[in-house]
Amino acid sequence: FMEHSRLVNHIGDHAPDLELHVARYYMKRGAYLAAANRAQYAVLNYPEAPATEEALFIMVKAYDSLGLTDLRDDAERVMRKNFPNSVYYVRGLERKEPWWKLW
Repeated sequence: FMEHSRLVNHIGDHAPDLELHVARYYMKRGAYLAAANRAQYAVLNYPEAPATEEALFIMVKAYDSLGLTDLRDDAERVMRKNFPNSVYYVRGLERKEPWWKLW
């Protein structure tokens, strides 16, 4: 039972990262609405996760690509308030890590 509990906690810890992996894929494919939805899901369901910063940035970029300026501005306001020195403002969504390294 203890091993099962540790596994569930481990999976739960990485769930937001997996959501963002899919959201990044959607962004690369031009599926901006799907990317925004995945990122929003991560923000709403895992608000304290470190992945929230990237999720908000994906929402900003996706809404901007869709021309949804009100939603973009809302997401950007939340991001700038919570992550004023975010690395995503400088580097964007490009990652130096290999594609298979999710965490």
